Amino acid sequence: MTHRASPTSAIDDVLLDGLIFCGLDYDLFDGIRKGRDGIERLRLRKSKIEKRLIEELLPLARYVQARYREGRRIKVRWLSGSQSYDAILWSLGGLVDQGMAPRRAVVEITGSMHENEYLARQLLQTQGGSWGVKGITRDPKTRLVTSKPHVHKNDEIMVDLMGQILSRLESKAEKKYPANTVLIMQCFANTLTLESEWKDSVKRVEEARPLIPFRELFLVEAGNSYTATIWGQRPKARSRRSRKLIKP
Repeated sequence: MTHRASPTSAIDDVLLDGLIFCGLDYDLFDGIRKGRDGIERLRLRKSKIEKRLIEELLPLARYVQARYREGRRIKVRWLSGSQSYDAILWSLGGLVDQGMAPRRAVVEITGSMHENEYLARQLLQTQGGSWGVKGITRDPKTRLVTSKPHVHKNDEIMVDLMGQILSRLESKAEKKYPANTVLIMQCFANTLTLESEWKDSVKRVEEARPLIPFRELFLVEAGNSYTATIWGQRPKARSRRSRKLIKP
């Protein structure tokens, strides 16, 4: 009896050049999309494969592409297990030699979204769309999901997005992660968001001065792939004396 290899077997716990890793992620996405019920699978994320692809692999690929450059070649090891982080990155090149990029970093990947985000995806699949997450309700008796128009007033879009980011960051900051951890947060805005609204939301997060116990917080907006980086508290470098006392 033969067992079929998992679609992520070429990626899971395999050390890969960063750009090859990204290519395999996109191949997996294209393969699912072109397959039977592919769009439905991607929208509803019914299995671990689609869930990990959308919620972990693609955000990680966006980060790698943002950091991979001349002077910094990146290798990636993504892990599907239950460890306290989702991936390990190794970097080499001139930027690393000059102390401008870490030689090794671990990555935690998370998402920031409205509680009705999954219902909006269900309505998109079953009814062709919705009026947005803030207009969705579910009847407690019939379990029927309905959507009504919601008009966003003034700066509501930016305030909502800022609140989602800060709330998710606070929950992650309560946990302990290894030194040199990068937090990647994929942000699902409550409605279609302009780049100017995205930048305004990020500015509001920065002005709130939240505790960021990570090397960096990398934000990526799911709909339009806007990105932003907020630097956190980097681990203090050991003195030369303490380095000599610690064996390699």
